[in-house]
Amino acid sequence: MKSHASTLLLALIFPTLSTAADWNQWRGPNRDGLVVDSPQLIDQLPKEGLKPLWISHEDIPSARSGGWASPIVWNDRVYIFAHIKTRLGEGQLPKRKYPYLSPDKRTGMSDEEFAEYEKNRRAEEFSIGKKYRFDEVVYCLDARSGDTLWKNERESVYTRFPQSGSPAVIDGKLYVLGAGRVARCMDASDGKDVWESKLSGEFDDEFLQSSFAVSNGVACVLCGHLFGIDIKSGKVLWQGDPQDTAGTHTSPVVWQHQGQHYFVVNVDRNKTICIESKSGKELWRIESESGHSTPIIVNDLLITYGNSRKKGLRAYQMSLTDAKHLWTFQGSGDSGSSPVVVGDYVYVQGEKRLACVALEDGSTVWQTTLDLANPRYASLIAADNKVFYAWEGLLCFEANPEEFKQLMSAKFNEAGLMAEESTHRKLLNIDELEKSAEGQKKAVSLWRSQIDRQGPLTCTTPAIADGKLYLRMSNKIVCYDLVEH
Repeated sequence: MKSHASTLLLALIFPTLSTAADWNQWRGPNRDGLVVDSPQLIDQLPKEGLKPLWISHEDIPSARSGGWASPIVWNDRVYIFAHIKTRLGEGQLPKRKYPYLSPDKRTGMSDEEFAEYEKNRRAEEFSIGKKYRFDEVVYCLDARSGDTLWKNERESVYTRFPQSGSPAVIDGKLYVLGAGRVARCMDASDGKDVWESKLSGEFDDEFLQSSFAVSNGVACVLCGHLFGIDIKSGKVLWQGDPQDTAGTHTSPVVWQHQGQHYFVVNVDRNKTICIESKSGKELWRIESESGHSTPIIVNDLLITYGNSRKKGLRAYQMSLTDAKHLWTFQGSGDSGSSPVVVGDYVYVQGEKRLACVALEDGSTVWQTTLDLANPRYASLIAADNKVFYAWEGLLCFEANPEEFKQLMSAKFNEAGLMAEESTHRKLLNIDELEKSAEGQKKAVSLWRSQIDRQGPLTCTTPAIADGKLYLRMSNKIVCYDLVEH
């Protein structure tokens, strides 16, 4: 198995045309969640907490009114995409006849009955959607101050969930997949449109969350199925079979092998394929049991992650003709979270489990349980031999194969202060309040409003560049300086 030095070499030659201080696409410059050349970061939070370096100066709607796209960083600028829903008119919305049914509420319904219910529910949601206006906004912020440098705004369309693919900036051009199957390219310096391309396929209310991978003059994205687009003109160069390359959420990655570039992507719910970047020709296909996660490539090693423990974390040795299965780790699974590889170990989160897995053979090195409520989708990232996970706060632990060593477990208040729970309790006088029964009720209410409702947006992944951490909150982007001074 190759060492971390080989991973560093790969990062230096990988064709993203970004600098060491950039996090220019979903999961970073190599789409693996890893910063390979980071300044030394703090090992723990100051006792008084860490104040933001800056908070964006304007509101940036998120989640149901703006989506879950993750921030990216390029050339001292921060970019974020929002699919914004704005209510038209006043008055009450009609009461839903077909509310969403969680699995436990579908008891007694046949598959056919549930399918009919879902059809009616989507039709009802579409009708209610007509009472809103939808817009797509790409924000460009100054990474040093949080000032808005420009916004690219255009009218958009309704989708069941907000469109949430993260932008990618390659060689000064920003690529993002808009709602309604519209691929877009703009100049990253000023936000001016370069081209847009309506991709083929039926569109009703689909939300397609894939992010572009760009290599060899081709921008590749999953938009119902796989497309390869010319980066200069926006012309579709090739597209995959609508059934065989079906997909909505996972993002392609670039594999560099023997001087050539290939796209590797999870498709059709449980398969991973490798295709030539210029022609779209499929070189191989494996049943990887991968879900919505994004694959990771380390040299010629492929890592995939499924949405259940049975499907698990898997490793394959890639060649131009095949990908040979090496091992499967079945200690966790997640609907969309992607792991991170640091050195010779994989760190993976799923089902409240956090594990360190040997890259060589998939053996469990250590495993622990996270005290979190149903964490899903958010992915791990790593810098300076530290791993970060944003859910209900920010967890940071040492990338240490010997043991799980927690470094930070931060919570956030309305002012953006990132601090340990003990610091927030002291600031809110929680210990004193809890001395009486009435005070305990007040303490619970205070904690929920001041702490639990703050913090990083769930299901998004932070960006980290040049020692700065960028988090998307419910309506802001917040930047923290993690460099050890």
